[in-house]
Amino acid sequence: MFDAGRQRGVAPCYRCLFPEPPPPEFAPNCSEAGVLGVLPGLAGVLQATEVLKLLLGIGEPLVGRLLRFDALGMRFRETGIRPDPQCPVCAPGVPFPGYIDYAAFCRGG
Repeated sequence: MFDAGRQRGVAPCYRCLFPEPPPPEFAPNCSEAGVLGVLPGLAGVLQATEVLKLLLGIGEPLVGRLLRFDALGMRFRETGIRPDPQCPVCAPGVPFPGYIDYAAFCRGG
């Protein structure tokens, strides 16, 4: 899970892992790329579980860890990740740069 705004500079954000958005031609939408229909639901359930753990102060949130799921092999893998001290979004002392309009960026994707 990425920094939920609670540990700026301690837990990584999405831009720590992927500093630049890919060019539009490398960012197809779900219908173009083909997404197994149950995967967005699974991702939503996992995210909801993480939110509840944070709100209720229970369990061990995935802060600083990336959980990857291989649906075809039915395997979960976990990788520890650290914040980028030069991150343009979450490095300490860096003002928030604003949001990217991904629909416009990816030509309506």
